[in-house]
Amino acid sequence: MNLNQLRIFYESAKCLSFTKAAEHLYISQPAVSSQIKQMEVFLKTKLFNKAGRNMYLTETGKVLLAYAQKIFDLEREAERALNSTNNLQKETFHVGTTRTYARYLMPSYIRAFHGLYPGVSVSLSEGSSREMIKSLFQGKNELAIVATTDYPKILKSVVFREEELLLVASNDNPLCKKSPITVEELSKIPLIMREEGSGTRRIVTDMFKNRGFSPAILYEASNLECIKELLIMGEGVSFAARAVVEKELTQGLLKEIKIKGVALTMSVRIVYLSEKKLSWATLAFLDILCGKVSHQ
Repeated sequence: MNLNQLRIFYESAKCLSFTKAAEHLYISQPAVSSQIKQMEVFLKTKLFNKAGRNMYLTETGKVLLAYAQKIFDLEREAERALNSTNNLQKETFHVGTTRTYARYLMPSYIRAFHGLYPGVSVSLSEGSSREMIKSLFQGKNELAIVATTDYPKILKSVVFREEELLLVASNDNPLCKKSPITVEELSKIPLIMREEGSGTRRIVTDMFKNRGFSPAILYEASNLECIKELLIMGEGVSFAARAVVEKELTQGLLKEIKIKGVALTMSVRIVYLSEKKLSWATLAFLDILCGKVSHQ
């Protein structure tokens, strides 16, 4: 029995559901079942019993849960102790966000933080919203700024901002003269789509699905600069946050295409593990993100 198996058991025992435990841990339900089975074989005893659709801890399971609780309480206590003894000038805190925000928004917030705490290092990682949420459970980041509302309830969240999503294309794209267009017409137009797991992709996909259509995907890309270059060269159309393409719109390199009856917005939130005590540096950065301290 290893610590990873014990964590899977602990989450399953709290939820009394392998499916919910899998959602919280961001792994598959069969993986949870397999790990529990391996533990039961190793311990030579049952940890769970089922009665219909309900699952219960056996007496052995109850004993193991009590010890697991103590182990993970000690883990959190150790983290707090180490945080309190760290030299503040050598501290590093970890934050993750989407590729778009890492490029367009985070530099000003990080600069403001370093102005207040010059000795503290910031480790910024980037990826899709799904990847950044997963990084919290993996212990890689304390905070994640993600463009999605699809996350486990075990996470706490704070509203960061609301984004307006625009359909854009090169200024000489024929659709710009036809604007506004229908969703049906758009479904036949080559679309440059963001990568799987991004908040933008989820919202756009849902927009098509809710109206009974599917997008005609020309390219998939995670690099927004690449997407904008493709658009400027006349390759297809794409969706982007207004703040991200404002410069190109002003310069006339890109143009918005209206969609009849559609106005897309994206909620961006700051999320973190509810059971994890945030370091003082992370709390200070959270204050800047939430506007309690100016980042200008």
